[in-house]
Amino acid sequence: MRVGLALVAVLVLAWLGVMERDHRLEARGAAALEAGAGADLPAAERDLRRARFLNPDPGPAVTLALVQRARGQRAPALATIESVVRDEPDNLLAWASLALLARGTDEAAAARAAAARERLDPLNAR
Repeated sequence: MRVGLALVAVLVLAWLGVMERDHRLEARGAAALEAGAGADLPAAERDLRRARFLNPDPGPAVTLALVQRARGQRAPALATIESVVRDEPDNLLAWASLALLARGTDEAAAARAAAARERLDPLNAR
């Protein structure tokens, strides 16, 4: 009984450690995106990819798509954000990001994003 409880405790602590690491990597990647032109965007992209390790939160993937766009990688950015909205069709932030990323390049995706935003937040969809 004690061995089982100790094993569960170790697993929980390991999981919390991974989540803390992922959170720090995501924060560092987001800070680089906010810093703008002077930031090390390739390092931010690496951090955000690593922040997705065992992380159920789609936040790092959404931020990764925005970093990819900032680096001029439109197709990978759209693919990244499309995977988020496919996995989480009620994620308003992901749909808003898709609308931003698709504007001017993929009008069908932009229209889908606008319709989803209207469905999820009808009062503020404009």
